[in-house]
Amino acid sequence: MTKETDQTIEAKILNAAESVFQRKGMDGARMQEIANEAGINKALLHYYFRSKQLLFEAVFKKAFSLLAPQLNKILNDDSSVEDKIKNFSFNYISFISEHPYLPNFIISELNRNPNFFL
Repeated sequence: MTKETDQTIEAKILNAAESVFQRKGMDGARMQEIANEAGINKALLHYYFRSKQLLFEAVFKKAFSLLAPQLNKILNDDSSVEDKIKNFSFNYISFISEHPYLPNFIISELNRNPNFFL
């Protein structure tokens, strides 16, 4: 049996946290539930992420980073407004097809804490 690497454990934690946060939001999520979903104990979870807030920030930034570059590219190109709308619509539909929970997750958490990125 081989030991899991730090990156593998951290990835399992982030994937589990993403799932729990998307279902329950920051306020409804519990560290024990995240640890259970990741298949680790709570102490190991706290070793990698000292608090639920730090874990949430890592998950949120990862989720937002998947969408933000696409939006930035569309908004900053030299195309017409009509083409921007078409490109945005196409990219958004593709994005939500691949990540169905992320848009609602991002919007609901920005509404919960509008100063998150300030």
